Amino acid sequence: MKQRIISAVVALALLAVALFCYNSILFNFFIALIGAIAVYELLHSTKYVKNPVILAASCLYALVVPFFETLDVKNIHVYVTVGYFTILFSVLLKCHEKVKFQEIAIAFFISLVVPVAFSMTILMRDFHEHGIFYTFLVCAAAWLTDSAAYFSGRAFGKHKMAPLISPHKTVEGAVGGLLVTTICYPLFCLGYQAILGSMDISVSFNWFMVMVLGLLCAAAGMAGDLLASVIKRQTGIKDYGNIMPGHGGVMDRFDSFLLVAPTFYLLIQVIPVITYL
Repeated sequence: MKQRIISAVVALALLAVALFCYNSILFNFFIALIGAIAVYELLHSTKYVKNPVILAASCLYALVVPFFETLDVKNIHVYVTVGYFTILFSVLLKCHEKVKFQEIAIAFFISLVVPVAFSMTILMRDFHEHGIFYTFLVCAAAWLTDSAAYFSGRAFGKHKMAPLISPHKTVEGAVGGLLVTTICYPLFCLGYQAILGSMDISVSFNWFMVMVLGLLCAAAGMAGDLLASVIKRQTGIKDYGNIMPGHGGVMDRFDSFLLVAPTFYLLIQVIPVITYL
């Protein structure tokens, strides 16, 4: 338990530093590092990819993705992706007796989807003036839902939710996680409204939509957690890594983000949450 607490404190401190640097390119580096480590864990720990060149190229590509929208270079995403493709298929041609096409396909899929999901926080920063608050809400939907579901399950859990995927998760825990996040989202918005008010900035929230946003993002977080559990079950691993003693790897802590971040980003495009008075 002591080890878990120390790791959690260190992780929260790093997150605080990242948010402090939110409006600088240092935040891109933070997201790039998290994404690259997550890609490495998904490809290496699961043994989906064994070829070192493919693994290195995939991690390098994941490092570059968070800078696509920030760097003022026309079509940089095309050039980098074509270069990545070239490396992957060159390895396939050269090592076709050992490297299967499935390995190439999985490497490309994971090295694209994971950093793109994390990069949604960068898009929120670059295209939404309330981006840092939105990023906070993404973190809340991922971690608050997980914690609330855990404690609700410990206190009231009787019915297994997905015993073949994650034996300890219960229906009662899931309901608790959904309710807590749905209730806390308006409270977070009240706090943000008060902070802006102290700076003479008046905003209004669509409170019903805020609760809908909280509910849907909480559900996305649970789905992301279950998806990561399915992969672990199928590959026979307990944790994705040990970079965070007591907690596992980056993917063990950020698995919910893979669905929460894109879900949140897409929803705020269509759901009017904040308006100025």
